[in-house]
Amino acid sequence: MSEELNTRLMALQVLINHRVLSSRACRGRQPLLSAIPVSRGMSRETVKRSGPAGQADNGSCAAGPQVQSWLPRPPEHAARDGAMPVPDLTLQQLRAVRTLAASGSFTKAAAAEHISPSVLSRRIKEVERLLRVRLFDRTTRQLDLTAAGHAFLLMTGAVLDDMDMRLGRFMSYVAAQSGTIAVATLPSLAAAVLPGMMRGFLLDHPEVEFEIIDGAADDVVERLGGGTVELGLTAHGDLPDGFCFTPLLREQFYGVAHHSHPWSARNSLSWADFDGETVVATRPGTSVRAITDAAFSKHSISVSHHFNACSAATIHGLLRAGVGVAALPALKLQGFGLDDLVAVPVDSPGATRVTGVMYRCSQDLSPVAARFLDFLHATEIDPPRGVSRVHEGHTGVPDTWSHAEVQLAE
Repeated sequence: MSEELNTRLMALQVLINHRVLSSRACRGRQPLLSAIPVSRGMSRETVKRSGPAGQADNGSCAAGPQVQSWLPRPPEHAARDGAMPVPDLTLQQLRAVRTLAASGSFTKAAAAEHISPSVLSRRIKEVERLLRVRLFDRTTRQLDLTAAGHAFLLMTGAVLDDMDMRLGRFMSYVAAQSGTIAVATLPSLAAAVLPGMMRGFLLDHPEVEFEIIDGAADDVVERLGGGTVELGLTAHGDLPDGFCFTPLLREQFYGVAHHSHPWSARNSLSWADFDGETVVATRPGTSVRAITDAAFSKHSISVSHHFNACSAATIHGLLRAGVGVAALPALKLQGFGLDDLVAVPVDSPGATRVTGVMYRCSQDLSPVAARFLDFLHATEIDPPRGVSRVHEGHTGVPDTWSHAEVQLAE
C-alpha cells in the first residue's frame, strides 16, 4: 500500500478507537464488536452495570451496558507517533467497499465488481475484521454506512482515484498509445526521412512523444550502448556485437563539386575519378567517411584530405568556395542548394549507403518503441532522387541483420 494510504488508515483507526465506539455505545445501539470475530479465549464483551439507563449528571452519556472492547487499546504515544500497525488491504478490498457504498446493494455491487454476492460479502467482512470496525449497518431492508464507513471512504477515496488514474496511464503505455520514443539518428535521416515517418505514426498515436538526438554514426552507437536511446537511425557498417540492424533505405553516392569543375560535363563518375582530387570529407567516425575511405583504399586511389568537416553546412560552404570535391550520399544532399554546384552519380561497386534502424538485440523495447519499429519497417515512403526502399525479396538482404550474420556475410 502507498504511504499516503497508510497514513490515512492510521488516522482512521485513531478515530475509531477514541470516538466511534463510545459514540455508538452511548446511543444504546448494538455494539460494533458484535459483528467482529472474538479472539480465541476472550469473551465478546465485558458488561459493567453502572446504574439505570439515562443521562449522567455531567451531561455525558452513561446509559446501559458499558462496552469494554476485547481489542487492545494502543498506547497514547503509539497513536501520536504513527507507530500503530496498519492493515494490509488490497485494491480489490478498497474498491469493494466503495462500490457497495455507492450501490447500497450487495447484488448490484457484486455485479459491478464481476463477482458473486457471497464473495463480496466475505470481502467486506475481511476488511472489517482487519480494520476492527464495522463499516456498514446491515438490516433485511437496507444497507447504510456507519460513521467509520464514511470516514474510511473519505480517507481512501482519493487514493483509489489516484491509483485508477495511474493504472489507466500505464495501460495506455502498455498498449503503445503513450510513452516517449528516444531516437538517435544521423542528421541527414533526421531532416529528410524521420519527420514524415513521425507524422504518419502520430496520426494513430497522438499521445506519443519523441526525443530526437542527431549525431554521427559513432554517436548513435554510443547512445544505444549507453541506454539513453532505444532506436538508432544510422548506416549499416561494422555492426557492434549485440546489436541488430533492420535496413530501410539504399542511397546512391554522388560526386559533388563547384559548377566550374570538369565534372559538370559528366553524366556519371567512378571512384577512379577522385584520384588526385582534394576531397572535402566528413570526420572519421562518420558513416560517409567509412564508406569513402574503404572505396579509395580498395581501388588504390590517392586523395588529399585537407578539409574534415562535421556538418553539412560546412561541407556545402567549402564546395561552393571551390576548394575541393566531395563524395556524398543522396540524403546528405537534401539540405544543399545546388544552384552553383554539380552532383554526378558515382557508378561503381560499393557506391551506395544502406541506412536503417539499429537496436540492441537482447533488449526488450518499450511497447511504443517496438510499435514504431514495426511502423518504420512496414511504411512506404516517397523516396527522393537517388534513394530506394529496401524490401526483402527485392534486394536479397534479410529483414534484420545481427552482428554474427554480418560477420558471416563479410
